Amino acid sequence: MTTQLPHTKLLDAAAREVLGPLGIKRRGRSRTWLDDRGWWVGVIEFQPSSWSRGSYLNVGVNWLWQAGEDAAELAFHFGGRVDAPGGREFIEYASDEEFAPLARKQAMAAAERAQHYRALFPTIESTAAVLKRYERRQSILESIDTGIALGLVGDAGGARRMFARYIDYHESGKELEWRTEIDEIRYDRARQLSELVSEPASFRERVRQDIKQARSQLRLDPDIGLPF
Repeated sequence: MTTQLPHTKLLDAAAREVLGPLGIKRRGRSRTWLDDRGWWVGVIEFQPSSWSRGSYLNVGVNWLWQAGEDAAELAFHFGGRVDAPGGREFIEYASDEEFAPLARKQAMAAAERAQHYRALFPTIESTAAVLKRYERRQSILESIDTGIALGLVGDAGGARRMFARYIDYHESGKELEWRTEIDEIRYDRARQLSELVSEPASFRERVRQDIKQARSQLRLDPDIGLPF
C-alpha cells in the first residue's frame, strides 16, 4: 500500500472537511473530487507539481454529453485554474503547520467555485442560455457543446448554427495536416446532431445515450435521472 505524502494527506483532510458536506466526492485515491450534476460533473483537481510538493487548484465543468474518446477522460470544458490563497497559483509545502491552513483555504476556494457553477448551471435551460452568451468567445470545439445545449431546449436554428461552425471549419481544410482520427469522428457527430436537431425526441435520446455512455466510462452512478 502506497503511503500518502504529508501534503497530500493535508489536502485530502481539508477537502473531506469542506467538500464532503456538499456531496462532492473524491475520485478513488486521486487528488480529484467530483460534483455530479447529471448532465455535467464539476471537476476539482488539487493538481500536483512536477518540481515541488504542494498544489495548484483547477475547478471546472465537464459536459457529460461528450462521446467516444472525448468522454473517456475528465476535462475542463468550462472553467479551469483558480488562484491559491493570496493570489498565488501554487501553494507550496514547507511544514505541516504552515501547509494545513493553506490547504483548507484552497479547499474553501474550490467549494466556492463549485457552488458558483451549481448556481450558473442549475437547469438545462440556464446552461443553454449561459453557453449562448459565451458563443463569440468559444473555440470551434466548444461550439458543439453550445449546439447540444441549444438543441436540448428546442432552439433548433441556434443549434444548427453552432454545429455549422465546426462543420464549416472542418470542411474548409484549415490545419489539415494536424488532424487526427478523433477530429473526423467529431465532424461526423456534428453533422449527425445537426440533422437530428429538427427531430427533438430523437435528438434528446441521442444525447441521453451519449451521457449514459460517458457516465459508464467515468464510472459514475448510471441510474441518475436527467431533466430531458
